[in-house]
Amino acid sequence: MDGLKKKYSNATFQFQLEEFECAIAEIESQGKTLVVKEHSYHMMYPHVTLDGVKPEDRPIAPLVDKLLDLPEADRESRTATAPFFPIPNPTFLPDRLFATFTPILTIRHPCRMIFSLKRALKTLGVPFPDEDSSMDTQFKWQRMVYDCYKAWFSTPEGIEAVGGTSIAKLLPIVVDGDKLVNDAQGQMETLCRILGLDPFGIQYSWDVQESVGYEAFGGTLSRSTGIIKGKDGSDKTPVLEEEMEKWKEEWGKETAEGMRFLVDNAMEDYDYLLKRSI
Repeated sequence: MDGLKKKYSNATFQFQLEEFECAIAEIESQGKTLVVKEHSYHMMYPHVTLDGVKPEDRPIAPLVDKLLDLPEADRESRTATAPFFPIPNPTFLPDRLFATFTPILTIRHPCRMIFSLKRALKTLGVPFPDEDSSMDTQFKWQRMVYDCYKAWFSTPEGIEAVGGTSIAKLLPIVVDGDKLVNDAQGQMETLCRILGLDPFGIQYSWDVQESVGYEAFGGTLSRSTGIIKGKDGSDKTPVLEEEMEKWKEEWGKETAEGMRFLVDNAMEDYDYLLKRSI
């Protein structure tokens, strides 16, 4: 952790953007496709994610898109005209770059997600729920990204950018965690078909690995040799009242009520995205 703090102690939004674009260029020059995983709200300005915060309260210098993800010859000839998004880009990524991604959003039933997060943070000694929990556990941010992309893929320019209506109508892609666990092959074959990838390369079993990150978050994954079905009841839809009784027994009424508040807060956006999942 200290090494990471030292490495990024002087990092800025602009520096990280340039590093990111260079990484895209390097990977694509090898004939590979970059896959990036990040929390949606980590790519949003504070005035978007925090109530009562105005842009002038936490000013951030405008990001300059230097087109570093493009071959050098293309940077000089290409006009960096930003695409027109019917719904504004909710992230701080430049619009031109944002439009080049194929978005895949992952969701999980709030009961499962919040229980899992509580269990993991407890092993680290981190209090949960706390004042930041609402930000960490909402699907509001994924929905904002979804709506922006969906509107873009409904425009002539967006349709052309992804190769036609037959593809555009399937984007953005939403993957539900419980569906993925319970029908991994079906979900991955659908995902590969949309992306134009060969599903033959997908692995559904693997060898035990060394610990991945914190034990609390990566321990089960590291020790696994394949997909674990039915863990934490993921093979059936949770009933909030039943889950509440379990939480009360394990962590007390106050904590259980706090967890219920987070579940209720996330359900509307979860249901919205679930209806649009593959």
